[in-house]
Amino acid sequence: MMYKPLKVFMSAAVVLAAWLFIATQASAVAILCSSDTTKNHMSIDDSQVSACLDSGTGNLTGNPANDLFLNGVGSGYEYAGKQEPGTTFNPFNILYTQNGDMGTWSFDASFWSMYSDGAIAFKFGTGNKPDEWFVYKLNAGISSGDWEFINVFNRGGGLSHVNLYGMKGEVAEPATVTLLALGLLLLGATRRRKALAPA
Repeated sequence: MMYKPLKVFMSAAVVLAAWLFIATQASAVAILCSSDTTKNHMSIDDSQVSACLDSGTGNLTGNPANDLFLNGVGSGYEYAGKQEPGTTFNPFNILYTQNGDMGTWSFDASFWSMYSDGAIAFKFGTGNKPDEWFVYKLNAGISSGDWEFINVFNRGGGLSHVNLYGMKGEVAEPATVTLLALGLLLLGATRRRKALAPA
């Protein structure tokens, strides 16, 4: 015979596992930086990013003195690396591929042990035709994905570089989060047991 708190815990674990399975099976939605599709735009699906933070023309240098993202809406972020031929500052091994107007990106998951929030930026060579750079807010823990660039003006379109930005904050260790969740489940099971117990 199974003890009631353990039975409640096992039921909660099954429900949580089912919810996670269903959530991961849901179809992805493309996140665009603008609804104006008459200019260059790109998309990444919502399983990888939660929002477009900014886009524009010019350059994303990584230098706080002149980086358009860091000096704009990304003022709380810091430069965490770049993948570009000839660049030496790439501590998280940012990689990207391009096949026509689409490709993949990745970086070391160790990024998430240093930063609580992350943003990934893509800079295309389009001869200053808008937009040519895009910055997306990463979903927590995500370190790889794919992208698509819609080159409306058909000028250039090669991916020049990919930047990574991070925001430091309280980074919870996975073991801490798991212990907290288990503690809350057991607390709830104990309270429920007491509520159901005859007086």
